[in-house]
Amino acid sequence: MDDVELTENDAFVLMKHAGLNIDSLEEKNAFVDQWIENEVFKAEMKELYPDEWKLIQLRASNYTGDLAKFYLEEYELKKKLDTIVSDKEINTYYESHKDEFVLHDYIVKAMYLKIPKDLDFKSKNIHQKFLLKNDKDVIEVNSYAKLYAVNFYYNDSAWVYFNDLTKDIPLTKYNIDNIVLNRTKTYFSDNEYTYFLNIIDYTLKDEAPPVDFLQNEIKGLIVANRLQLLKEKNESKLIQRIKKKYEINRNI
Repeated sequence: MDDVELTENDAFVLMKHAGLNIDSLEEKNAFVDQWIENEVFKAEMKELYPDEWKLIQLRASNYTGDLAKFYLEEYELKKKLDTIVSDKEINTYYESHKDEFVLHDYIVKAMYLKIPKDLDFKSKNIHQKFLLKNDKDVIEVNSYAKLYAVNFYYNDSAWVYFNDLTKDIPLTKYNIDNIVLNRTKTYFSDNEYTYFLNIIDYTLKDEAPPVDFLQNEIKGLIVANRLQLLKEKNESKLIQRIKKKYEINRNI
């Protein structure tokens, strides 16, 4: 087997492209293990099946050309791409594609607080203040959370997926539908923590969420559609312009 080296810089580039965390030792080790396995497979293929290995190289080279085309189009056309999307465009897209945005989970506006079980929260009246009956309650719960919370969330103007909000709450023995639909305000403890949950508002599953919840997603879709149209319109021009830069000999 020929010597092959993976530099740290190359590893970081590849990990970043794959969406991996370069600061995570676990992900870094997993990536390196996978890279080693791939190199071993390549060496074994080259040794045992040289003809097929040649085909693999030819196919890889052809795929590299496709990748180069993709990135050239991205870089060239993004210079011409209009990324400004008006509220009117977002609303029009939303109304025309509502069925595509039907929820499979509740979205809610809520307060969530998680604290160590041994804290005496009643002396600070947190079990009453998290009900948010008065404006000052929010300030006091927020201050308490900064000092003691393991996890804290509050935003009465933005929607969040219920499952994302409660992913570290032991809710298996509870009826999720009832919690959301009744706008439940409850607190309970397990062996380690006390959890406070206040559902302020919700949107039903199997319905499209409010347009403001989807605003960034719809903007991304509109811009992606614009980019695709630019590609379709300019692809032949781009190819012809690049071909003119290079001397091409066709002997077949």
